[in-house]
Amino acid sequence: MKRVYLLLSLLFCSSLLAAQYGQTEATPGSLAAAHIQDGQAAILAKDFDKAIRHFERALKDQPELIIANRLMGQCYMLLGKYPEAVNQYRQVLRADSSFSRYLYYELGDAYYKMGKSELALEYFRTFQELQAYPLEHFGLSGPHEVAEELVALDRLVGNIRACEHALDSVKFINITEIQHLDASINSKEDDYFPFLTNDQQQIYFTRKNERGDEDLLFSEKRQDRWRRAENLRNFNSEHPEGMSTLVRNGRQLFFTACQRDSVSGPCDIWEAIVDGATIQRISPLGAPINSEYWESQAAVSCDGSRLFFASNRPGGLGGTDIYMTKRQPNGGWSSPINLGAPVNTPEDEEAPFISNDGQTLYFSSTGHLGFGEQDVFMSWWDERLERWSMPINLGPPVNSPHRELGFYLSANGKTGFFASNRPGGLGGMDIYSFELNEKLFGEPITFVEGILKDSVLLTPIAGATVHINGRPPVVADEQGRFFLCAGSDEMLDLEVSVEAYRPYHNPFHIPPWENREAYPIELLLQPQLSFLAELEEEEKTRPTRENPREQDIKHTILFGFDSAELSEQEVSRMAALAESLEGRNIKRVEIVGFADDIGASTYNLQLSEDRAKHVAVFLLTRGIAVDDIHIEGKGTVLNERRREENRRVEIKITLIE
Repeated sequence: MKRVYLLLSLLFCSSLLAAQYGQTEATPGSLAAAHIQDGQAAILAKDFDKAIRHFERALKDQPELIIANRLMGQCYMLLGKYPEAVNQYRQVLRADSSFSRYLYYELGDAYYKMGKSELALEYFRTFQELQAYPLEHFGLSGPHEVAEELVALDRLVGNIRACEHALDSVKFINITEIQHLDASINSKEDDYFPFLTNDQQQIYFTRKNERGDEDLLFSEKRQDRWRRAENLRNFNSEHPEGMSTLVRNGRQLFFTACQRDSVSGPCDIWEAIVDGATIQRISPLGAPINSEYWESQAAVSCDGSRLFFASNRPGGLGGTDIYMTKRQPNGGWSSPINLGAPVNTPEDEEAPFISNDGQTLYFSSTGHLGFGEQDVFMSWWDERLERWSMPINLGPPVNSPHRELGFYLSANGKTGFFASNRPGGLGGMDIYSFELNEKLFGEPITFVEGILKDSVLLTPIAGATVHINGRPPVVADEQGRFFLCAGSDEMLDLEVSVEAYRPYHNPFHIPPWENREAYPIELLLQPQLSFLAELEEEEKTRPTRENPREQDIKHTILFGFDSAELSEQEVSRMAALAESLEGRNIKRVEIVGFADDIGASTYNLQLSEDRAKHVAVFLLTRGIAVDDIHIEGKGTVLNERRREENRRVEIKITLIE
């Protein structure tokens, strides 16, 4: 089908010859024009080699006729000769970079088919950025490529994600060293399924002894070394339990329990509350997750809203399959859905792990092509097709000719852990770690922990429902806490209505964060009737002799390619920021603009200044009063960030509290 579509596109492009302008137009009645016509006839006959020969002769007669290069490139694509297609496409862009916007997508597609994902990603993103320009900017061919562009745009997000996914797999292959955790963690028995707290100072893992009993163990890091692991208190029994995972809030634990009372099948998934080496409030999840069959190895999404697990229940594709269930508004779980192909196979898939942004799934499999007994794979969620992509093997050194499972990534996405029975360990399965040399792709996520307090007594408010723009509401626990996984640089608009308190509404800007600790936000709810509250309000109006406290608010605005105009999304974010600053004492505002490395440095310096000025004007027109405002353009930025992240303005607002 893709071949047919490209053929139609090629024929349509050749029909535009008369519409080409400048040096791209074949001279009427010339030998070049005759060869273009003969090449078109060869295309209709699907004789692409013959068509290429005619286009080459057209170029020999009129070397500047880049429409012939474009058509040759498309013929080479249909023949599967991708390097030759790239060569022709690049010649077109070197001669005229605005000849065709759709050509950037075609070039990205050719590079992707060559296995050059980094170059493919660059051209796909350029095609995406060029959507900010009108089609007329790309010559007379632009308006005639609307149909092709609509198809390309429908596929573009998947194309970009596929490139990122391929590049992520290379980052695993480029791991320089695998570290074996020492005897404080590993033993002569099977040690596997590690997971850590966000600060990476506590580790939990499962140990299986020679009798087949599994227990959950715990260790803390002291002076950069793990203490000898110990059994969790009041948790392990004479029956198997383990294969656990911790929600990123650091408090909620999901684990596997076997042969206990209240276990529906051979093994079920249970939940508990964890505090260091102590686990309490243990209970089974029940139906529909647990059944009379084997359910185990739960993995939970960043905020605890989705649960992935392995099961051998009927209706699957093979031995054990991976399933997914969603948390319901009433606190229960939806009926589990089998992830299906291409994740699951007729063999065994197990040990799932989901990335912070919920878009990449890691799991172990014996059914996909691997290096050994069982390998770790990754698959990404394709939003256009609404399914998981074809899994990619992480390759060596994570995978080996032996068995690997229980993959885990730290909160910051830089440190990984897994278990393997490869030679060189202390026993059967041992736990290993590694450091990634480059950051993985994916949406940056900030862990947010909010707390609701009485503004007068500063005591926690338990059980209150927090409503968040564009998200399901969350309920504060008995200590007034709630947890969110928010996008970095996202603006969260929070509302709370609680009996005996005045309605609360406040936006919070969520910055990028390392996530070793959650980013804290405090919601102070004012009592409706309180003598202390009245005194507090009266106190606010009195002059104070205390030294004022300064608070910095940082905000980042992103811009389109070669643009200083605020997008609709950024206008909304800026409006929310301006609203949050109303009535507050602003001491100083610093606005600094930047540009990517495309274009001349003098042009980019001016562009960065224009971006900073646009942001300043926006704030001033929204009534933000400030005496000390600093506006600066830094020009071109050269770093490891993606180009779109360097087309930005950074705002630093200093408040006096």
